[in-house]
Amino acid sequence: MRVAYLDHTARWSGGEVALYNLITNFGKEIDPLVIVAEEGALVDRLRAKGIDVRVLPLSDKVRNRNRNAVNFQAVSAALELWSYGKRVAKLLKAEKVACVHTNSLKSAFYGAVAAKWAGIPLIWHIRDHIGVPYLKPVVAQAIRLMSRLLPNGVIANSNSTLSALNLPKSKKTLVVYSAFANSKAKRPSLIEKTWRKPYVVLLVGRLAEWKGQHILLEAAKSFLPDEQVHFWLAGDALFGEDAYKKQLLQQIADNQLNNVTLLGHVEDIQGLMQKADLLVHTSITPEPFGQVIVEGMAAGLPVIASNEGGPTETVVHGETGLLITPGKPAVLADAIRYLLEHPEERRRMSENGIKRVEQHFVIERTVTQITHYYAGFIANS
Repeated sequence: MRVAYLDHTARWSGGEVALYNLITNFGKEIDPLVIVAEEGALVDRLRAKGIDVRVLPLSDKVRNRNRNAVNFQAVSAALELWSYGKRVAKLLKAEKVACVHTNSLKSAFYGAVAAKWAGIPLIWHIRDHIGVPYLKPVVAQAIRLMSRLLPNGVIANSNSTLSALNLPKSKKTLVVYSAFANSKAKRPSLIEKTWRKPYVVLLVGRLAEWKGQHILLEAAKSFLPDEQVHFWLAGDALFGEDAYKKQLLQQIADNQLNNVTLLGHVEDIQGLMQKADLLVHTSITPEPFGQVIVEGMAAGLPVIASNEGGPTETVVHGETGLLITPGKPAVLADAIRYLLEHPEERRRMSENGIKRVEQHFVIERTVTQITHYYAGFIANS
């Protein structure tokens, strides 16, 4: 089955990592064609795996346009996306693609044009929370309306993401988690693991205000001048978020947070997690899924996460970690302190987290769900 995967960006971010994990684990049933609007890490990594990747450049002003920008330039951007979609359609026809699977909101729009012109079914894979405050109300409403009208089917990365779309029951939908772990992958040995001071509290994610890194920095203040707890922030500003990165650096300087280290982009996240004691996830708006949470549990880390959105479907409160109210540094600090002071709880949560990943978040399960969805979807289109 020839399936085209569309993405407007090739930057190594959550949605692109999930797409890579999916495509590189398909069996012979799926023949993937990946069409990306720019060169980048995703393209390089897929090509290294022998995946057929085509780069059809899209202008930076459209590709990097803010999701909430509602102004006169929106018309010209829409026209360019329409024209770009027609270019993609030509490639889809030439490659005899059976269906189109979009991986981002921008690609969902030009993918709709491409699929229509090529006369083939369209699947939207929604990986964002379609609601405020992540999106302006008018933008969220527009996307919800288009999700009813444009795609033939919708895949969501969590029940929370699907619920935010408010789709009718008649819409062919699928909730499938963005798993990464292979069922045969070696898991960390907790028998050998020791927690030694200084403890390392790790946060992984691109630097963006809604990801809440500033909340962790505020919580880190309460651990000064104690030098037995270190805070590592892995990730960088990717989508026009340089101002937020500067804000974080200023916050560290103003509060003399010598217990905090900004690591920037880290290639080997699993290796980094082996050096940590806790994983925290501090999104202040509902996280669509939170793939890094699953990675942390697979690495044997207890997880502290916000009790909204996707994390409520991955973390079992009191069993694999703690779910806390987002945006409250004091609550986060108390949760961190509790787990660091209770090693028996950390070990129990570590063991439960590894088991939960093996039961619910292995890549084979994700591949099987999507492959079956394709088969039924195309048969009924």
